[in-house]
Amino acid sequence: MPKSSQKKEGEPKHEVRALADPRRAGGCHQDADGRGIPLSCLVGAGRTTSEQAAEALEREKTLAYSPFLMKDMDKAVARISRALENGEKLAVFGDYDVDGITSTCLLTDYLRSRGADVTMHIPRRIEEGYGLNTAAIQSLKDKGVSLIISVDCGITAADEAMFAKEIGVDLIITDHHECREQTIPDAVAVIDPKQECCRYPNKDLAGVGVALKLVCAVEGRSDTVIKEYADLAAIGTVADVVPLTGENRYIVRTGLAMLENSKRPGIAALLHESGAEDRRISSSTIGFSLAPRLNAAGRLGCVSVAGRLLMTEDKTEAARLANELCELNRRRQALETDIWDDASKMMSGTAPETPIVLASEKWHQGVIGIAASKLAEQYSLPTVMICLDGDKGKGSCRSFGGFNLYNALSACSEYLEGFGGHALAAGLTIRRENIDRFRRA
Repeated sequence: MPKSSQKKEGEPKHEVRALADPRRAGGCHQDADGRGIPLSCLVGAGRTTSEQAAEALEREKTLAYSPFLMKDMDKAVARISRALENGEKLAVFGDYDVDGITSTCLLTDYLRSRGADVTMHIPRRIEEGYGLNTAAIQSLKDKGVSLIISVDCGITAADEAMFAKEIGVDLIITDHHECREQTIPDAVAVIDPKQECCRYPNKDLAGVGVALKLVCAVEGRSDTVIKEYADLAAIGTVADVVPLTGENRYIVRTGLAMLENSKRPGIAALLHESGAEDRRISSSTIGFSLAPRLNAAGRLGCVSVAGRLLMTEDKTEAARLANELCELNRRRQALETDIWDDASKMMSGTAPETPIVLASEKWHQGVIGIAASKLAEQYSLPTVMICLDGDKGKGSCRSFGGFNLYNALSACSEYLEGFGGHALAAGLTIRRENIDRFRRA
């Protein structure tokens, strides 16, 4: 029989396990500032000797690795430095999830602080879809942009990179998603720690972590950068459910301390509007209060609301935008309930033993990922939910129990128009006629 789901409303996709709150102590090995790491977590991460534990704890007190260990970081810094010196018009091209939104705002804010003329572009989920697209690149070119920097997307955008090159726009890609090495885009620089030839030790940075590292490299130091942007980096890192160890743990711990008394009017307003401002700020605050509301904007095609909220310096505007995000989140919850009820009816009376693949024309594309997460938990099986539109469909995939979705989709790619993502969460496009074959595969 299916397991009953214990997940709370708004809980992100696989959520925050024992190491989720980097400030939790008690029954823990204490690090230098009094905050603890459960010994079981150190052992589970392969640190079984005192020397290995000490090394791990030391790395979690700083940004341990030079950003220049990342492949192409030197090329990216050289090109951005030239653009800053020459007063070029730049664009930061992001993604519509929380990791992408925080990445976009972080890099845009930094470049503007250096005097750059920067356009933010986060694609509209329904109209543009995920990642770089030629129409947006052309539009940015028409606006005078000579350099586009992608964040949290782009690693599979080989065709789009070729198009940018043809029309005379330089492209720097920063991403953290899995790479298909044969399709690495031809760009000025491609920064992704998951590239096989990248020497960077931390392969688990979120997209915002990679963006933070880029800023550290351009700035030439990390201490001032982390003090300015750890809050945004923490939100994106927790929301994207990457392992909270090493540098990620340091980013989140530092960011949580900043969120306790946020200098950003938008974050302060969202904490107030969500009822979290008078409670201790933890990773759960991000996972259950901030991230779902920021995500709702992207899911329902209003991602600019979230971007403006994080960038505004006006308290009145911040309060209005925070209220709007909360309204969007309530709408998202209603849509999610309808999809969940519909999917549950499809599954009624069955106890499947293989990954679940469901499709419907009635579902909202921006919300199916949350329903897929719940279904994966309910049945303890990887789940794919596909929103159909004509002869094609777009799907959201969620894993369960360590099943590597990216590898599975690679093995079934003959039935797909395209796919991308992580081992635990991914997206795909498929023709309606191939859904049954894909399900069997």
